[in-house]
Amino acid sequence: MNEVILITGAGRGIGQALAFAFGKRKYKVGINFRFSSGAAEETAAQIQDMGGEFLLLPGDVSKSKDVQKIIQTVEEKWGRVDILVNNAGIARNALVSKMTEEEWDDVMAVNLKGAFLCSQAVIPLMRNQKDGLIWNMGSFISHRPGAGAANYAVAKAGLAALTKAIALEEGRFHIRANTILPGFHVTDLNKDIWPKIEQEIRNQHLVGTLPNLDDLGEFIFHLSQFKNLTGQEFAFEGRLL
Repeated sequence: MNEVILITGAGRGIGQALAFAFGKRKYKVGINFRFSSGAAEETAAQIQDMGGEFLLLPGDVSKSKDVQKIIQTVEEKWGRVDILVNNAGIARNALVSKMTEEEWDDVMAVNLKGAFLCSQAVIPLMRNQKDGLIWNMGSFISHRPGAGAANYAVAKAGLAALTKAIALEEGRFHIRANTILPGFHVTDLNKDIWPKIEQEIRNQHLVGTLPNLDDLGEFIFHLSQFKNLTGQEFAFEGRLL
């Protein structure tokens, strides 16, 4: 029986890299996406070329009805979820003094509430399996907030607390939860501001090189194999936290 991984926001960037890392190991990959259907289909096609199996799972993780449909579809198809990666995220940058309520709420809804809803939905399955792993995609910014990203930093800090709460509550069911700080990667989320911040980001890295998405996928895959790791925060980083 091949294990099942569900990755939110898996059409592009970090989510796509994880889909490839697990897909090439013959994991069954649930590919959630909200808007980027074309990118999700490209991810699925590459997993198929690897000989892997996939499900395309459209839905907004900030909506409980969408989340329930996603989990139900996976359960009906494969009967289980072994790993959940709460990766879906958005940015709505503005200074605190100028940030709108909508900009705050949008980021909290997707980046924090979405992880809560997805985790809550898979826990019953994982309890029945007496095994499971939840990865929450954190951020360096939760430790060192940057100007204009208070909503993002707070949401990611909240994810770290959610991770510990799940690890504490669900450990007796052999369900593990960990946070990953993936390092800075140029993705669709930040590509527009990259030219403005590139030198600053590069200067922060002690060895002068940025992390690689393929290596990140390998890092998370290998950490996922250890059944005794839970409640932890792992940094795939070259910057001092």
